[in-house]
Amino acid sequence: MKNKKQELDFEDRVEKVKEIIQALNDNSLNLKDGIRLYKEAQEHISQANKMLENAEFELKNALEQQS
Repeated sequence: MKNKKQELDFEDRVEKVKEIIQALNDNSLNLKDGIRLYKEAQEHISQANKMLENAEFELKNALEQQS
């Protein structure tokens, strides 16, 4: 069973990072919450990057098979 973070698609992860950036710009945010949000954004970015790498790999394979 996949956990909730893995179920998000690329666009959802990008949107989450945008929301986190907006929240981090809130001057009333305390340090603990800021660090938590920062780590959450890092995870979304990491997972989105993996998705891009997988898509690139699949595209290269598809193009090679057509040759």
